[in-house]
Amino acid sequence: MHSVVIIDDHDIVRVGLEALLGRAPDLRVVASVGTLAEGVERIVRLRPDLVVSDMGLGDSAGLQTVRTLARVQAPRRLLVISMQDEMLYGEQALTLGADGYLMKDCVQENLLPAVRAVLHGNTWVSHQLTARMMNRHLRRNPAARKEAVGGAEAALSVRELQVLELLREGRTTKEIASQLHLSARTVDIHRANLKKKLGLRTGAELIAFASSRM
Repeated sequence: MHSVVIIDDHDIVRVGLEALLGRAPDLRVVASVGTLAEGVERIVRLRPDLVVSDMGLGDSAGLQTVRTLARVQAPRRLLVISMQDEMLYGEQALTLGADGYLMKDCVQENLLPAVRAVLHGNTWVSHQLTARMMNRHLRRNPAARKEAVGGAEAALSVRELQVLELLREGRTTKEIASQLHLSARTVDIHRANLKKKLGLRTGAELIAFASSRM
């Protein structure tokens, strides 16, 4: 059972987050508070496995909230949820110690997957931010790009390369299935094989790898 502390200064948001997390039998919300000061006190006292917190709180705002929570919560996990644009703040939040950044307009669909990812030691951000960070890394390291793309793709089948190229174009599983005249289940199998062969763990990492192919 993983313990979770929620920090958000809007009552309705906290209630919603509690309801979503309550769907998972292995998650238990041990505290739900509205200020950074209350959150820090609960973290110190309860030592939760995960903190889910907004950046904009009544007694703290923006990246300062992340700095404080990352320092208090370390080495346990921190998932930031925010209305602030991920492309502006997401990477900075990760640099300061957050383990994931989730936009509030995606919470309904992605809260539990994000929580699962960070609790298992992974990082959660959107496909778009993952691709941008990977692209920048590979542009700065041409040798790494050549080795990562050339070496990994040598092990791929023709069909897997086709699927990878369509992923690069931003196609969904349904669209790929239609274009290649395959079932959606077969496309999912190809995606699973791609992740295994490329040493990737999540669908987000696969999309980022595909997007990094110039």
